[in-house]
Amino acid sequence: MSNLRIFNIGLNYLRRGQANDLDFLCSLTNATILNLLVIANNNFGGEVPKCIGNLSITLDLLALGQNALSGTLPSSIGNIINLQVLSVSANNFSGSIPPEIGNLKKMKQLYLTDNVFTGEVPHTLGNLSMLTHLSMGNNNLLGTIPSSLGKCQSLLALDLAHNKLAGAIPPEIMSLPPLSIGVDFSMNNLTGELPVEIGNLKHLSALDQSGNKLSGKIPSSLGSCMSLEYLYMGDNMFAGPIPSTLSSLRGIRELNLSHNRLSGQIPDFLEDLDLTSLDLSFNNFQGNLPTGGVLANTSATSVLGNEKLCGGLPEYRLPKCKSTGTSTNGRVRNVSIYTVSGILAIVFMLSLLCFLWHRKQRKTVASSSSNDQFLKVSYQDLLKATDGFSSANLIGTGSFGSVFKGFLALDQTTIAVKVLNLDRHGASKSFIKECEALRNIRHRNLVKVLTACSGTDYQGNDFKALVYEFMINGSLDEWLHPQVRTSPEREVIRRQLGLLQRVNIATDVACALDYLHHQCETPIVHCDLKPSNVLIDGEMTGHVGDFGLVRFMPGATRELISELTSSIGVKGSLGYIAPEYGAGAEVSTNGDVYSYGILVLEMFTGKRPTDDMFSDGLNLHLFTKAAFPERVLQIIDPLLLQESHDEDDGLDIRRTRRSHDRFLKIQECLVSIVEIGLVCSSEIPSGRMSMRDVVAALQAIRKKLTGSLGY
Repeated sequence: MSNLRIFNIGLNYLRRGQANDLDFLCSLTNATILNLLVIANNNFGGEVPKCIGNLSITLDLLALGQNALSGTLPSSIGNIINLQVLSVSANNFSGSIPPEIGNLKKMKQLYLTDNVFTGEVPHTLGNLSMLTHLSMGNNNLLGTIPSSLGKCQSLLALDLAHNKLAGAIPPEIMSLPPLSIGVDFSMNNLTGELPVEIGNLKHLSALDQSGNKLSGKIPSSLGSCMSLEYLYMGDNMFAGPIPSTLSSLRGIRELNLSHNRLSGQIPDFLEDLDLTSLDLSFNNFQGNLPTGGVLANTSATSVLGNEKLCGGLPEYRLPKCKSTGTSTNGRVRNVSIYTVSGILAIVFMLSLLCFLWHRKQRKTVASSSSNDQFLKVSYQDLLKATDGFSSANLIGTGSFGSVFKGFLALDQTTIAVKVLNLDRHGASKSFIKECEALRNIRHRNLVKVLTACSGTDYQGNDFKALVYEFMINGSLDEWLHPQVRTSPEREVIRRQLGLLQRVNIATDVACALDYLHHQCETPIVHCDLKPSNVLIDGEMTGHVGDFGLVRFMPGATRELISELTSSIGVKGSLGYIAPEYGAGAEVSTNGDVYSYGILVLEMFTGKRPTDDMFSDGLNLHLFTKAAFPERVLQIIDPLLLQESHDEDDGLDIRRTRRSHDRFLKIQECLVSIVEIGLVCSSEIPSGRMSMRDVVAALQAIRKKLTGSLGY
C-alpha cells in the first residue's frame, strides 16, 4: 500500500503474544507518504523493531502508547525527521531515552510518561524549539533537569513528576513565558530555592513542586503568576512567611503549602481569594486564624500541626487568643498614628471627590459616546430598555443565556442585551472570557460590545449582562434556514440571500478569524463558530459574535495538530466541532478553521450539518466531497441556481453565448468556494488552510463575480 497516508488500529485488543508483535511495522516502510501511524491502546508486547527508523519521513504522528511494549526505544527513531507528535506512554520501556530524539526538530508533542526509563533527561531535547508539550512523568529518570530545556521557547506544558531527579530547578525553564498549561516537578529530589524567574510565567495555570527538598523563602515574584489556579508546594522545606504578593493570585482555586517550615501569621488576604481548597498544615504558623472565605469551610481547609495558632472557628479546636498588654506610651503612640492616618485618609478622599466632580463637569456628551468609552449601565437601565426583559423583545437564546432587543435611553440607541443564566454551569466563566476577549479587540467584522453590567437584580440575585450593538438583519442562521413567521413579507426578503451576498459574508467571517488568529497580540480561538453566531447589519455585512468559549493561545500554538490526550475537552456546537476535539485534542486555531469550513458548506448547500439525512457515517463534508467537482451543482442550494437562471430571463429562450459564459463562470466560482469549504473541514488538521489564505482566495472569487460577471 505505497499510497497509504493513515494507519490507525488504535483502541482495540490486538496482540500476537510474542516478542515480535510489532514486526508488522516493518512492512509499512513501503508507505512512502505515510502521515499518521496509531497502534495505541492495544495489548501489543515485545520490543519496537529498529526498522521503525525506516518509516516515511513524511510521518507526522506516531502513537504507540497504552500497550505492553518493553525493551529500549530504538535510537533510529531520530530518523523520522518530520515527526511532530510521538507518544509511547503507559508501556514498559526501559533504558535511557535516546538522545537522537533531539534530531526531530519539528517535534511539538512528546509523551514518554508511565514507563521505566532510566538515565538522564537528554540535553538534546533543547534542540526541539517547536516543542509545546513535554511529558516524562512516572519514570526512573536520574540526574539534573537540563538547563537546555530553556531553549524550548514554545513550551506550554512540562511534566517531570515522579522521577529521581536532583539538583536545582534551572532558572532558564522559569523564564519561558509560553508555559501556561502546567509545570509538574513533584515527587523528585530537587533542592535549592525556587528561582525568582518564576514571575515570568504570567500565564501559568498549574504549578506542582510538592514532594521535593526545596528550601528558602517563597519568592515574592510568584505573585506575578496571576493566571495560577492550582499551586502545590507541600512536602518541602520552604521557610519564612507567606509573601503578601500572593494576594494577586485572584484566580487561585487550590493552594497547598503543607509540611514545610513556614512561619508568621496566616495572612488575611486568603479570605478574599476564591479558594476551594487550602492546606497549611504542619508548618510553624502562629497568631490568630482568620475566619472568612475558604477558612470558614473547615472541610476545605486544614491547619493541623501549627501549634502556635489560636482563634478561628470552633471547629478547628484551637485555643483562644490571649490579649497582649501594651504600655501607656505604646497605646498613646498607636492612637496618634491612627489619628494621623485617619485625617490623611479623609483629606485624600475629599481631594479625590473634588477631582472627580470637576472631571465630570468637564465631560461632554461627545466624549461619553466616543468609541473608546464604555457606557455605564445598571440593571435598572437594562430592565427599562427591554421592557422588563419582555418575551416580546426576546431575539435569541444560547448556551449560557438569552438575548433581548432594547432601546437604551442613555445613548438613544437600539441595543442587544445578552443576559447570562448564572444557574447554568460555566455561565460566569463564559461572561469573564467574553469580557476578556472583547476588551482589547476591534475589527469591522466582529460584533461591537458597548458595555457590560455586573451587579444584582431587585431580588438580590447576581446579574451579569453584555450589551452589544444591535444587528438589524439578525443572524446568518435565520437567513439560511428561515422559519414560518407572522410577517410573511420579511420571510420573502430573507429567502433572497444571493450568491454575491453569501460570498461577501463568507469573506467577512474569514477576515474576522484571520484577525483573531494572526493579527492579535495573543492569538484568539473562537471555539464556537456557527451561523447563529454570525450577525448581519443593515448593509449586509457579517459580524462574528458570542465569545463565551474563547481561548487565548500563545503564538506557538497557531498551527497545533491534534494530540492524543488533553484535559481541555470538546469546545463548540454539535456539527461544527473539529473531529480532533472529540478525540481529546487541545483547542487550536485549526479547530476554528474546521468550523469555518462546515459553515461555508452550509452556506452554499443550504444544509445544516445536523440534518437528519446525515447518519450512518455520512456527514456534510463527505456528502459534499462525493459530488465534488463534477456534480457540485447537484448539491448547491437551489436558490443560488435559481438566481443564476433568473438573470437570463429576457434574453430570449435561446441561450446566448454571453449567458452561457456567465453560467459557466458562476459554476467555476461555486466549485472554488466548495473546495475552500472542503479543505477547511478536512479531518486532518494539518491539511486545512490558514484563514489568511482563505481570505485571499475568497477575495479573488469575489473579484471574478463583481468584475467579469457584471454584478
